[in-house]
Amino acid sequence: MVVLNKPNHPDYSQAKAYCPISLLECAGKLMEKIIAKRINVEIANHNLIPMTQFGSQPHHTAIDAVATLTHRIQATRTTGRVRALLLFDISGFFDNVNTSRITQVFHNKGFPLHLCDWIQSFLTGRQASLKLGNFLSEPFSISNGTPQGSPLSPILSALYTASLLEQTTHWCYQDLMLYVDDGAIYAVSAMAAAATRSAIQGFELTLSWLDDNGLSADPAKTELMVFNPGRQPDIMGGTIHRA
Repeated sequence: MVVLNKPNHPDYSQAKAYCPISLLECAGKLMEKIIAKRINVEIANHNLIPMTQFGSQPHHTAIDAVATLTHRIQATRTTGRVRALLLFDISGFFDNVNTSRITQVFHNKGFPLHLCDWIQSFLTGRQASLKLGNFLSEPFSISNGTPQGSPLSPILSALYTASLLEQTTHWCYQDLMLYVDDGAIYAVSAMAAAATRSAIQGFELTLSWLDDNGLSADPAKTELMVFNPGRQPDIMGGTIHRA
């Protein structure tokens, strides 16, 4: 894995200022693209990923996610109600996808047994070395996560969080959209305090699901915005702790 520094990062002494990219064999990546295409066909034919996941789906891009959210904010603005938007990022998403859980997800979604076995084999028994500049580390084992740079990683990750989005269909006063590992919780109410509580409640439920599935949200990338009628949004950045 080649370790690249993220541009314009304020502190390169921190590990999160760097992004490891897996350099994979071309023949292996070709095989992964074939499997990814097969999985995408099944996803499209059986609606295996909710439409509120805007990553790793055909005709579902980051532009579509932004356009959908903007339309919702503008549409509810005319009602005179208060809107709250909570943005968050799943920390180390690709690196923390649990191999056993994603294999079980494939079983639960009804994929053929041989494909489930292939996915488990693909994600287990892996080794890697880190290359930073001229330094090359000794090989080490990787027990979890999907290799960044693999055509399969975005699809596996989207399927991994599908159950979270399915749970949110039962939410009453808020909803959740995801673009791979970036989330947006949107809530509407007559009062600012109620809209804020509703958004935070949705975030608490999301945090609970993430914790149960070996994931967490990045506090530094969590932001709450409250849109009052006829006013600019009030922005409250920083950490939002679980009650």
